[in-house]
Amino acid sequence: MSVITTLITRTATIHATDSLVTQLQPDGKRKVLKSEETKIVRVDHFRGAMSYWGLAEIDGRWSTLKWLRDQAGRAGKFDSPQAFAEAMAAELNDELAKIRFMRAVDAGIGIHFSAYERFELRWIPEFFAVTNWLNPEYVELSPAGVGVTRETHHWLFDQIPNAADADKDRRLKVWQAFQDGAWLRFNNGDPRLYNLAANVIFQMADELKARGILRQTDDVETLRSLTRRPVEVVSEIQRDFCAPDTRVVGGKVHDLVVTPSGHYSSTSGDA
Repeated sequence: MSVITTLITRTATIHATDSLVTQLQPDGKRKVLKSEETKIVRVDHFRGAMSYWGLAEIDGRWSTLKWLRDQAGRAGKFDSPQAFAEAMAAELNDELAKIRFMRAVDAGIGIHFSAYERFELRWIPEFFAVTNWLNPEYVELSPAGVGVTRETHHWLFDQIPNAADADKDRRLKVWQAFQDGAWLRFNNGDPRLYNLAANVIFQMADELKARGILRQTDDVETLRSLTRRPVEVVSEIQRDFCAPDTRVVGGKVHDLVVTPSGHYSSTSGDA
């Protein structure tokens, strides 16, 4: 299933993921297929990145990582990140329709796509969710298939998502909110375990800040650590406490930082 997370701040957008890929066996246990390969892909054309959870591969017939890399290579054909995300969702629907799945939910897939959009000489971050999951419990797929949602404005201002969220005025409001210190944190794959870990880690950072000893929160390495650490904790908790052959989060933790200027960096080789 994976745990993936994306943190957006005025300094950078940061992705972090685990790398475990498993296959559910007839007896209900899980066979580990991969534990090192990345789940993050650069999208240079939009100063962006994509990471995924859910469907990873099918017996040589499908590889989500390869498909995402192919999509990223075509990003330059699109005028905007939203147009790219929408075209990607449409193509993903077509691709999934060609595959026969043992269970309908085996086709469940989700993609975090972050990008920077240019408005009035400002590079403004945006987060697109591309997924066919109907709810965060991952037990039902949307009858409409893979769709795209734009997330920053409605989360920052506690409003219902609206097509106008892509308009210049709202995008500039988003930019100002981040400049004023807002952060947005998105996660998928195992939200219950992730949120337990992330909430405690961010609270501990707040405690260090209250003591006056917290490292500068605009520092890229601090932000990278804040994004990676909850993924590492969930992975280690499952390693230490899950029954044999039931673990779905683990392996190498990957990260990728993208700044508004388009600079990429990674401690896991993903840059």
